[in-house]
Amino acid sequence: MRALLLALLLANLVFFVWSQGWMASAGLGPVTQREPQRLAMQIHPEQVQITPLASASATPASAPQPASSAPASAPTEPDSTPSAPAPQDAANDSASTVCRQIGPFGAMESAALAQAQAVLARAGLKAKAHNTPVPDQWMVLLGPFPSQDAMRTVLDQIAQQGKVKVFAPVTDRPRYEPGISLGVFSNEDAAQEQLQIVRKQGVQGAKVVQRNAGLNRVTLRLPALTPQQVKALGGVAGQLGGQIVKTCATEAAAP
Repeated sequence: MRALLLALLLANLVFFVWSQGWMASAGLGPVTQREPQRLAMQIHPEQVQITPLASASATPASAPQPASSAPASAPTEPDSTPSAPAPQDAANDSASTVCRQIGPFGAMESAALAQAQAVLARAGLKAKAHNTPVPDQWMVLLGPFPSQDAMRTVLDQIAQQGKVKVFAPVTDRPRYEPGISLGVFSNEDAAQEQLQIVRKQGVQGAKVVQRNAGLNRVTLRLPALTPQQVKALGGVAGQLGGQIVKTCATEAAAP
C-alpha cells in the first residue's frame, strides 16, 4: 500500500515538472503554439492601441444609416377638414358675474326709488325694475274726512272715550287720508270682526277697505355684474335711498 502511494506521488511530481517546461532541455515538455510569421505580417504595430472594454462600451459607434432608394414623398396637402370651434369665453364670463338687488322699495317710497336709480345711472350701472304686488291687507277705516282738522276732532273723541284699543291716523295711504285706522288685518274676515267690535263701542261710520289694492313694491336688480361693476356698486352703496345691496334671491327669478 505504501508503495502505491509513493508511486502516485512520484507520478504527480513528474507531471508537474513536465507541464512547467522544466524538462524541455531534455526534449520533454508540452508543445507550445507559436506563429512567428504573423508578427512579420503586422503593419505599423506601434500604432495599435488597446481600448479598455468599459470605455469602448460607453461610446458605441452608431451604425451608418442605409441610403433609402424610395422616392421622396410628395408635399403634404393642408388639412381642409374644418376644426372644431374654440370654446367661447361667454361661459367663463357668466361664471365670473354676480347678481345683486336693491330694495324692495315700498309703495310710498317713490322718492327713495328715484334717488337710487339716479345714483346707479351716474355710476354706469343699469338696473332693471321688477314690480311685485304688495300683499293683500284689509283695514277698518274711519274716514276719509274733509280736512285734517275734522279728522283730529274725531280722533280726540275716540281717545277720550277710551273704548277703542287700536286707532291711529292714516299716514301711508294717500287715498285714505285724512282718515283714522282702527286696525289692519291680513284677511277680510278678521277685519269684519273688528268692525263689529268698534261699532259696539260706539264708533259710527267705519268700514272695511282693502288697504294695498293696486300697490306694488319695486326691486332694482343688477343681474350680471362684473368684478369692476361690483366695485363701482360698493362705492355708492350708501346713497341708495336707505336700502342696502343684497345678493339676488334666485337667478331664475330674472326674466
